[in-house]
Amino acid sequence: MEMPNEKTMIIQYACKDMGLNCPFVVRGETVEDVVQKALEHVQEKHSQDFNSIQTPAQIDVMQKSLARSTKVVAG
Repeated sequence: MEMPNEKTMIIQYACKDMGLNCPFVVRGETVEDVVQKALEHVQEKHSQDFNSIQTPAQIDVMQKSLARSTKVVAG
């Protein structure tokens, strides 16, 4: 399997990687971009699953969790 180079690296997050039954997938060029979009989606669509996430510290924990759930895919 060929390793992606810098020009073809895409970062991906999928809700299913967090154990959620949701088809949402976001791709981007940086982990920060992907995590921000994923966090917005999770807060909007999965608030019932993560209703305790309200404080900046809790949001930080969720962002780190989302970052761990992202992966590099070939572009």
